[in-house]
This record gives sequence, structure tokens and C-alpha cells, in this order.
Amino acid sequence: MKLTFKKEDVLQVMPPLQGVIGAKSMLPILSHVILEAGPDGARLAASDLEIWISCDLPAEVEEEGSGSLPGRRFFNIVRELPGSEVRLETGENLSTRINCGRAFFQMNGLPREEFPAAPELKDAVTIPVRETQLAELIKKTVYAISLEDSRFVLNGLYLLFEKGELTAAATDGRRLAIAKTECATPPDCRREIILPHKTVLELSRILGGEGECRIQVGERQIAFEFARTLLISRLIEGRYPNYRQVIPAAEGVTIALPREDLLQMVKRASLITDEKSNSVRFAFTPGQLQVSAVTPEVGRAREEMEIEYSGPEIQIAFNPYYLIDVLKAVDEEEKINLQLIDSGSPGLLKVGERFLCVIMPMKL
Repeated sequence: MKLTFKKEDVLQVMPPLQGVIGAKSMLPILSHVILEAGPDGARLAASDLEIWISCDLPAEVEEEGSGSLPGRRFFNIVRELPGSEVRLETGENLSTRINCGRAFFQMNGLPREEFPAAPELKDAVTIPVRETQLAELIKKTVYAISLEDSRFVLNGLYLLFEKGELTAAATDGRRLAIAKTECATPPDCRREIILPHKTVLELSRILGGEGECRIQVGERQIAFEFARTLLISRLIEGRYPNYRQVIPAAEGVTIALPREDLLQMVKRASLITDEKSNSVRFAFTPGQLQVSAVTPEVGRAREEMEIEYSGPEIQIAFNPYYLIDVLKAVDEEEKINLQLIDSGSPGLLKVGERFLCVIMPMKL
């Protein structure tokens, strides 16, 4: 195998591949990337047995072939190369030679045959979604995925494809985030899946373009195909709980709040909290919101803001970081609607008809 490529092109595909390269894997081949050179260019692939990723690498191929390279070391070498044009050539005994300017490296690989093949999706349904829509969906829900719950189904992002709509939901038992977007689901198609948290993070690294993502939903795997990248992931098996039961049935009062101003107020109040007193109090009175925090060992904070509100006085406390996560996930500069019933009932934050978040209150 002989080929020439640009250093900048490798750096561009490096982040998603590095995310699945095993630093201390029991299978040595999983710490390697596979480089394949064909008539249409080259591809780099990496896997941790749960996620399989391949990325196109623009290259001038002089001689077709394939080989393996120690992933992290290869990327570190490319990052520090003194020039832009890189020449790579595989030799005997699974070795690979890399030349760039006056720099030369030789790296030892492993048999290509040891690398896991790309999983085959059975009975897959193909659904196209815009990258921007998928990125927004993940941004508005990923923070609510449970990272420590023994119920494995909560350690992932629930996705529902149905009736031309894609719904994402995540909960850790203390908060629930739900976001929706349009997608071209086939007629009579209904698919429910749970996407592992790590896969969601890897998708976040890939998303960012203006193109289209082709999602192939299979029985046990899902594939996300972009212009230059293919990600295949296993799915979490099990049934996601009925999260709709958590959404308050009673409407209570609705208070429109400026997102950016509220975010900055909560951030400032959180500076006075600690792990034991991780609570910020919200007092709503006609025309005014008061945000305060008290931590006996640290001190206290208080701040007021004029709001459009004429209902009854309500006091409620929330974990400030739960609110910060929600407010940071919302890009709209318009007001966010907060629905409250009383101090002991969950708070419901909504932006339009396609995003809501339920947050459990804390004791006053």
C-alpha cells in the first residue's frame, strides 16, 4: 500500500476515531486504526466492539492495500509532522513507513484480519434527518441521561421514529428532557430504540455540518451515515419507562422568563452553593422574581428581576445545575415558559411545542 494525503485531512477525522480507540483494551487490535486504500481514496476505521466508525480520507493512492496502525500514536505523530503532505507506505512484517518533509517514522502494526468487521444491520429502516436537527435534538437532551443508574435503559437516549417525527427523551430520575424534530419516516414506520450514552457523545463530535444524515435502524444496531463518516453502534436492550407519566398533568401557573437573564442569575446564585446545600430558591411575587441561595458555611446570595407575572406568590427550590443545563441547551433568545403548581410539585420548562424539561424540586 502506497498513498499520499494531507496532514490537515487526518486531523479533521481524528476526533471521532480517537473516541473509540481503546487505550487499554484486552484485544490489542482495538487500540489500532485500520487504513484501507482503494481506487476511490482511503478510509480510516476504529472500533471498541460497541461502536464501529469509518471516515473517508482524501488521498492519492499509488498502490492499493490495507494495514493497521497504533491509533493514538499515529494521530500524535501526524499532529506533530513538520509539513502538510504525508507519504505512507506499508512494508514487510506489518510495518508502515511515514514520510513528511525531513521527518521519517516507522511503525509496527497487527494483522488486518484481527480487526472486527463492520456489523450487519438486519431488517433496517432508512430514515433521513438533517444534521442540524439531529445535533439540536442531542443538545437538548444529552445532559439528562443517567450516568450511574443500575437500570441500564436509563443510561442511554430514547429515540422514537413515528409519523414523520423523531422524539428524543432522557431522564436520570430527577429530571426529564424531551425534544422533537421532523424526519421522513416511511409510512406506517414505528421504531423505538435506546442509544448508548457513549454513542450519543461520539455523534456530537461528528455532527456540525449542514448536510443530511441517513439513519438506518436495525434490530440490535443503528447506523448513522454522513458525507464522509459512517458510525454503527449497538443498541441498549430493554424497554424504556413511560416517561410521559412524569410530566405534570395540572397546568398551574405559567411564567414567561428571559432565558439569558435567568441563566446568568442562576449561575451567580450557584456560586454560593456547595455539595451539601446545592439548592437555589425561587420566589415569585406579582411583577418580581427573587433568586437566592444560603449556605451556612459559605454565605448567602440574593438577586431580583422584574417579570411579567400577576399570579399568587410561589416559592420553590431547584438544583441550580439542572436549570443551567436546560437553559444552556436552549439557543433561542426568546422567553422560556416555566409552569409551576406548588413548592412540592415538579417544575416544567417549555420552549415552543418541541422541547420541554421536567425538574424535580428540592426541599425548602
